[in-house]
Amino acid sequence: MIASILIIDDDAGVRDMLSSILEDEGYSVETVDNGQQAIKTCEKLPFDVALVDINLPDIKGTELLHKLKQIQPKMVKIIVTGHPSIENAVKALNEKSDGFISKPFDPQELLEMIRKLIAEKKNEYLQMMSEVENSKKNNPVFKYQQPDRW
Repeated sequence: MIASILIIDDDAGVRDMLSSILEDEGYSVETVDNGQQAIKTCEKLPFDVALVDINLPDIKGTELLHKLKQIQPKMVKIIVTGHPSIENAVKALNEKSDGFISKPFDPQELLEMIRKLIAEKKNEYLQMMSEVENSKKNNPVFKYQQPDRW
């Protein structure tokens, strides 16, 4: 399955570079240049990952994280910033960012972070599904499909 990634950055050069790197790795990529476009795009299409610039023209990236989580709660959200600071990192963590990477970044480091976070989300989902199946087996309500045949 091809993972889909939304790049949210007001810098066209950064969008193009990230898009090129990710498409070369086989990812499906969409790009937008502001928070409102990101929200509209996430309302229409599902994404596995969002790369969110912290300084967007219409909204702070940390505020956008909260809105994106409401629309697509299972999406991996990574803050990408050219302005790394303790304050930005804390805000990103408080808004449940899954990752934080500073510009300029090593493309291999970013790709590894994306692979790792997608795998973690997939494992969480598979574990949850396994627990649901186990509860069906161990719960008499689910066990007896025909209660008239005790």
